[in-house]
Amino acid sequence: NANMADIVFLVDGSTSIGPSSFQEVRNFLSGVIEAFDIGFDRVRIGLAQYSDEPHQEFLLKDHTDKSSLLTAVENVPYRTGNTFTGKAMDFLLEQYFIEDAGSRASQRVPQMAVIITDGDSADDVKEPARRLRHHGVIVFGIGVGQANLEELQSIANQPSDHFLLTIDSYQALQRLTDRLLQTVCTSVEDQRQALEEKFTDIFFLVDSGISQGPFSVFRTDLFKLINQLSIGSSTNRVGLATYSEDARVEFSLNTHQTKQETLAAVRRFRLRPQPNRPRNLGNALKFAHANFFTSQAGGRAGQGFHQLLVVVSGKDSDDNVNVPTRLIKSAGITVAAMSAGASMAEIDLLANCKGANRADIVFIVDESGSMGTPNFRLVRSFLHSVVSGLDVGLQKVRVGIVVFHDTPSAQTYLDTFDNKTDILQFINILPYRGGGTKTGAALDFTRTQVFIKQRGRRKDVQQVAVVITDGQSQDDVSRAAADLRRAGVTIYTVGVAGANKTQLLQMASEPPHTHVFNVDSFDKLKGLTQSLQKTMCTNIKRKQITDKTGKEDVKEACKQKDEADIYFLLDNSGSIQPQDFDDMKAFIIEFFHKFHIGPQLVRMGLVKFASSQDLEFDLAKYSDANQLENAVQRIILKGGGTETGDALQFMEPLFKTAMETRPGVPKHLIVLTDGNSTQPKRVPAPAERLRAMGVKVFAVGVKDANEEELEVIAGDRKRTFFVRNFDALKTITDLCKDVQSDILFLTDSSGSIVSEDFQKMKDFMKSIVSSMTNEMHFGVMQFSTNTKLEFQLDQYSSKNDMLRAIDDMRQVGGGTLLGAAITEVSQYFNLNRGGRDGVGKKLIVMTDAESQDEVLGPAEVLRDKDVTVYAIGVENANTTQLLEVCGSSENVFNQRNFDELKDLESKLTLKLCEPRDCKKTKLADIIFLVDSSSTIDAREFKSMQRFMASVVNLTTVGSNLTRFGLIRYADKAKSIFALRDYNSKQEVLQAIANLVDGVGNTYTGAALSYSLTYFGAQHGGRKALNVPQILMVITDGDATDPDKLKQSSDDLRNNGVTVISVGVAGANREQLATMAGDDPSKSFYVDTFEGLETLIKKITKVICKPKAGRCELVLLLDQSESIKEINYRMMKNFSADVVNNFEISEKFVHVGAARFSDSLLPEFYLNKYFRRQEITSHILDMKKKGGFTYIGRALESIVEFFTPAHGSHSGITKNLLMITDGESEDEVEEKADRLRKLGIDVFAVGVGDVHDLELLQIAGTPERVYKVPNFKALPLIKKGLVDKMCKIEPPDECTIDIAMGFDISQRTRALGERLVSSHPLLKAFLPAITSAISTVEGLCCTRAAIKTNIAFRLVSRDGGLLYDTNFEGYSEDLVKKVMNIPLTEPTYFNTDLLSSFMEMFRATPQAKAKVNPYLTMLNTGSRISALLTVALEGARDASQLKEVEFGRGFGYQTPFSIGMRSVHSAIYQQINMVADRVCCNVWCKCVGPEGSLGERGDPGTKGDPGKNGLPGYPGEEGGSVSVSSTRCLKSPSCLNCRA
Repeated sequence: NANMADIVFLVDGSTSIGPSSFQEVRNFLSGVIEAFDIGFDRVRIGLAQYSDEPHQEFLLKDHTDKSSLLTAVENVPYRTGNTFTGKAMDFLLEQYFIEDAGSRASQRVPQMAVIITDGDSADDVKEPARRLRHHGVIVFGIGVGQANLEELQSIANQPSDHFLLTIDSYQALQRLTDRLLQTVCTSVEDQRQALEEKFTDIFFLVDSGISQGPFSVFRTDLFKLINQLSIGSSTNRVGLATYSEDARVEFSLNTHQTKQETLAAVRRFRLRPQPNRPRNLGNALKFAHANFFTSQAGGRAGQGFHQLLVVVSGKDSDDNVNVPTRLIKSAGITVAAMSAGASMAEIDLLANCKGANRADIVFIVDESGSMGTPNFRLVRSFLHSVVSGLDVGLQKVRVGIVVFHDTPSAQTYLDTFDNKTDILQFINILPYRGGGTKTGAALDFTRTQVFIKQRGRRKDVQQVAVVITDGQSQDDVSRAAADLRRAGVTIYTVGVAGANKTQLLQMASEPPHTHVFNVDSFDKLKGLTQSLQKTMCTNIKRKQITDKTGKEDVKEACKQKDEADIYFLLDNSGSIQPQDFDDMKAFIIEFFHKFHIGPQLVRMGLVKFASSQDLEFDLAKYSDANQLENAVQRIILKGGGTETGDALQFMEPLFKTAMETRPGVPKHLIVLTDGNSTQPKRVPAPAERLRAMGVKVFAVGVKDANEEELEVIAGDRKRTFFVRNFDALKTITDLCKDVQSDILFLTDSSGSIVSEDFQKMKDFMKSIVSSMTNEMHFGVMQFSTNTKLEFQLDQYSSKNDMLRAIDDMRQVGGGTLLGAAITEVSQYFNLNRGGRDGVGKKLIVMTDAESQDEVLGPAEVLRDKDVTVYAIGVENANTTQLLEVCGSSENVFNQRNFDELKDLESKLTLKLCEPRDCKKTKLADIIFLVDSSSTIDAREFKSMQRFMASVVNLTTVGSNLTRFGLIRYADKAKSIFALRDYNSKQEVLQAIANLVDGVGNTYTGAALSYSLTYFGAQHGGRKALNVPQILMVITDGDATDPDKLKQSSDDLRNNGVTVISVGVAGANREQLATMAGDDPSKSFYVDTFEGLETLIKKITKVICKPKAGRCELVLLLDQSESIKEINYRMMKNFSADVVNNFEISEKFVHVGAARFSDSLLPEFYLNKYFRRQEITSHILDMKKKGGFTYIGRALESIVEFFTPAHGSHSGITKNLLMITDGESEDEVEEKADRLRKLGIDVFAVGVGDVHDLELLQIAGTPERVYKVPNFKALPLIKKGLVDKMCKIEPPDECTIDIAMGFDISQRTRALGERLVSSHPLLKAFLPAITSAISTVEGLCCTRAAIKTNIAFRLVSRDGGLLYDTNFEGYSEDLVKKVMNIPLTEPTYFNTDLLSSFMEMFRATPQAKAKVNPYLTMLNTGSRISALLTVALEGARDASQLKEVEFGRGFGYQTPFSIGMRSVHSAIYQQINMVADRVCCNVWCKCVGPEGSLGERGDPGTKGDPGKNGLPGYPGEEGGSVSVSSTRCLKSPSCLNCRA
């Protein structure tokens, strides 16, 4: 069958061969040629010889008959010389495989090259060989004698088993003839089929309502298109239909057999207008799916022909088109759109897998006899399409192929191909053999022979297997698949035609709806291409990014569960196989490591059961996770029956003992079983008794477990889990949830969602509601074009009522206006609409389409109300919009379809259950210093005890976690218990409860000094281990020794102890502030002892998120060619904005920066700048060089920034922020690992089409990976990014004093001159400035607005007071009064002015923060925190003013001037940022960009006409002047012309 090909032999003619061996080559060539059908339209042969230079012996066109060809071969001379194989291959490409030399590549004739050599090449062969292969030439290699095998492997096509032959000597060449012919002939036929022109079935579906003009244009275009195509029964076929309310076929694919017939039919085609009738394109698409492409109508999908539906539409459809479109695409039909009069633009359906750029994927392909050659070609085409969408490369996605029938064989291994072109070329000629179907053997072979290090398997890279089969396996697949999954391989199964569905499920990974694909015929395989690609690539990314984050979320949630008693009840019956039992043990061991294990923390016990029960270990036996792990590993499989009821009864006394030893601690039982109970009637009673005792029971079933019985055991479907295979066991997360929140669902109810999917959304909401505690309040709103409130947060108090209301929801239909819906739903978090104060507020948005309105603005307003937003996008949802809605990529969930919502339940549940304020403190030394003087009565002392107990409950207590101590004092201080005394929360709480009130005075200063000793190691302090140490002072009165307070509290702080002062009733606030080091975030006061309990949320912020210390930040910015200049500017602006959110100084944050492309270009090191303005100016001035993206090189070189020589210090948090828009040209993982080992936290920001997995390699953890769709979206991630590099929590109280003064040294000296007389801009803008700074909003990250106090002062040249006001709230009248102050003498900006303001601030010591504009001063106590200057009109060299400013903090260092745009907004923003730093200890604050200008206002009303002017003077008598107007206009003297 191999009767058409172009084959060129390239023969080594170097001296090493010798004349006799060269004659063997001639004989070998003659023998091969004899086997071919030589002819002009058959097989053509060319021959080249090479040594030092290549020589043209004869071209493909030279000999078209076998006789002359054999003669030519016999007469080929032997040339001798060296061996330059690389040059010779380029010679073939340039001189032989071209049309002038006889190549028929353009006619789709297979191109082959056979290279025969016996030695090493003197030049490079890899690149010439790659060029030859990528030109479409299949290269065979024949190595003789001592030929370099590695070199030949790089020359020939892969795999080498197919395309590389070796022989000991030239004399043995003849023995290779048959092997070469068999391989070449098979490859020729397969390549010919692959190269055959692909014809298409094309059906046009035309809107019958198109007007005559556009229709005429369309018909002309269609006529031209058909003329250009090859039309016929065996080439392209064309069909035509129209639609309005219904569809009508004009002619089918098999109606016309020739182009002429088709053109005549198009010429006769006329529309049948149906005015005022609906245009039901959706209905027409359904009709098209059922009728257009069937075999009866001439469709040829079963023969591998492409199928294309062209929709020609004149207006939007009156019915829904989404579902019919998906239906048509799922059948493998390509849909294209063609508006009347426009050109056709085909929709690209292939999924983009670039994000999943690191994986090892092996395709396991059935080639059994049941398939047959035509169907195998369709499988080959499907495989080609799937691999086409992968990012293939040795450092990216590696692909292997195993084929199987009775026996499996590896066609390619994971390290066979290093590029996509070569593997696709091989897939085109993948051989088919036929035989039986032993899928199990193929799975075992793949595990033991392919997924191994020696064949290219990589560590820490996703391992994926795709099984493609059409029948039932003749051997067991369950065990083999489980073994492969246990080896860390994710299995997808693709079943075709008669594939056994049970076996597909047995092989596939969990969950089956994302890992099992099935079609009823081979021609429908191509419809799976997009679905398989998208699912596989999404899961690859998800397992690396989302699942890692999810596991950390689970672990963190479980760590919050600091006390629990948990028993495992483990099925040990005979139905469980040893490997399955190992899976169960692995599940339990992983579970252990998610909790804080300890005698006073979480305790674990285990009972195994079969016909009888065995207590392996009780709750008290082991005290850490490693001991538990070793104990589980020693458990032996026993076998027997499954007496589940008896086992549950056996647990009752064990839990009774647990309740006696640790009352009040949660009790949990986890039952793991694989089958029905032998006596099912004995199960309900003991299960009910356990639940009645307060035991929460979880039932986990595997394989043949009875799901109904599992629910009987658990008593609640939500605590029931079922998986098909033991290796799919997952951690139970329901143990790890406990928090208060108000949660609103905002669900898409538009017409694009079909009723089945709408029901799935309702089921998802019901599942979330059912899984939550009663502390969670829920509300639901639907949205489409309009919104519909189903129920608000306070409407229902029972879950059953909520579930019933969700069931009763009816889909609305319409468009998708998400932005408007967010605005509408926002009000339902308010107190008057059902919201609660002091609890977390969360919105869950679910949508399947792109919003038709703007979402960013409404979402920002909502988030500013402290609402956390989660966005779930399904199918066609716009990822960019979802990010805009959430403001954080961590809260965006993309699901392939509505079925995947179920997989999201546990992940979203964990997110919703995250504590609002902070997670429990895990590591700290905390000592209470408790006033027990005579002024505190017994009732008040109980309030103090309850307060301390609440603080303890905010932590996880343990010897290696948080430790507590307590000192009481009055006349003297006494330690009640030290940090080393108690290791459990219960012990600490009991000791606090046993505390009794005392008598005496309040010697707080002495008590502070006394407490310092108890932070030492001898008392259990862990300062040497860098554990945070906190002293919490609780007092109700004046200290008897106030003079000692400052020194003793300073001594504590100098030793690294944070002092928190809590005052009650008569406590002295100044003394509280002194103890706290004048840090308002650590000083608290309440009027009554009962009020202590309301302080707990404020205390939470201090002990949960301690202030961050010094840190180093290095910016690493991509400057490669792919980044446009405008985007580069946006990246620089973003970087500068990040820097502006930190307190830059020698003592706090140091910043360095570098650019990278081909290499690293340092901009400035950590020790160059210590002022924010200098840093941001340098960043904004950075130039872009261009080049390629070598991130690995940049990471390797950036290490020098973190060395002492360049300003780095040990013991300081080190951060690297890298921003890139592309994939690295080199390896990054090893270089990034080195940085992390040096203690550097790497934050990776990817813009646009950047690979998630590469970002993960760089950052090392998903928590430090950020992705945005474009450079404009960078500001959306700023807050999350800055928070993670610098976590600071502020206090809730702050007062701000602002003093304003004026330098009016240039006066008009006019009679009655006022303050603003000579400064019209000051007159215009002073009211707006004063009004803007009268209230500071969002301070300390709270919603409350703080009213500022404003004072005005005018001072003479020598400091004399001209005008003065007190600090008071904003008053419009006062501002007017100040503006109209008579100005009797100039005022100056000089030292006397500054001194006067200093005195002014000293007179108001109660203020937390004080500020001055024109001068704006912000002051803490007697220390002025900021001096701001605003240049008035006429100011000379206004840029000098910034030299005297200080404390600008957080804002841009641009000088203020009275005429600048939005001057009032700029000054307000500056005061807001400075106040945050001074009041809240917030060094960094995210401030959004300034809004755009509003629309121009309407013109004012026209004024009244003025009075008539006076008559002018009569003009002089004129003379006669003649001037050419043309000359006048052109002449400079025209300016003086008069006529």
